[in-house]
Amino acid sequence: MNIRNDDFIFGIKDIIERRSKYQKVMLIYDNNITNADILEIYDKIKELCIFNKLNIDTERDRFDEIFDGYRTIIFFCSANSFLNINVDRTEFINIYVPIDSHVLPFFLDNKNSVSNCNNDYIFIKDKSVDISLIFSIIFNKFYNYIKNLMCFKSHYELDFDFNELSASKTEDIINSVDSDFEFVDIQILRECDIEYELLPLVDYLIINAFSLVIRSVRNHTLTMVDLYKAVKNDSALIDRFYALANNELFSNIINLNYNCINSLCEKCRLAILDRLSVCEEFNEQNIKIILSKIKKYFKSSNNILAYLYLYDVFGV
Repeated sequence: MNIRNDDFIFGIKDIIERRSKYQKVMLIYDNNITNADILEIYDKIKELCIFNKLNIDTERDRFDEIFDGYRTIIFFCSANSFLNINVDRTEFINIYVPIDSHVLPFFLDNKNSVSNCNNDYIFIKDKSVDISLIFSIIFNKFYNYIKNLMCFKSHYELDFDFNELSASKTEDIINSVDSDFEFVDIQILRECDIEYELLPLVDYLIINAFSLVIRSVRNHTLTMVDLYKAVKNDSALIDRFYALANNELFSNIINLNYNCINSLCEKCRLAILDRLSVCEEFNEQNIKIILSKIKKYFKSSNNILAYLYLYDVFGV
């Protein structure tokens, strides 16, 4: 990913002239973008390329057009709109222009890891920091630690300076994670149709659930969801949860590494909680909405989040 801090209008012209001259370019935008904004971009690059445009909010049925010989895609939209775009972007030169400081989704590839593609460009303000990015890094630090333990891979170091993280620029924060670092919470936003502004609350609720399960494993107080009530006649789900229930790897990993796992979980949970005071979305109504949505996601999940449903953290 190439990070640009210069003016995006002139930056887009520079990229098109160097990488896509006389080729097809598609501008994908949302309802936050005015006709004047579009015209400004068009006037800068109309002599350099074959230009077309597509509104995410009103022309979703046209998305297949981008595979009709387009060389470059310009994404000029909000993070929420971008999360609703589910297309393979690997074959294009992608130019991302977030409309505000919410930038994390634009940095990620289709596997929810930071894109290392040299064909990707993003324009961000030099001093802007995505607050939700900080929450996400903290939560996914824990999630990736657990995931790697479950896969018997080398895991991340436990020392992690959250205060330094909060004071860093977006570029430094993004560069602080490994290439295989998965942002599973972003996938949850996509699958559950949750707004990006609620990401800190999503992270807090999930890490609280992990904390409860970890302590329950240690104290031998785990309770399982009533599977036949939860999945009814879905035999595939019954078989999957039965297999999870009889697989002792999850509980064994926690018991063998309890001190490290519990310590990191609590450290991350408190770091997220300490920062939630800046989030206006931290209220009872949003908590209820998110819990309802993520419970359904965990129920059908194929990763370790399924254990949070299996062990009845959220109820049927």
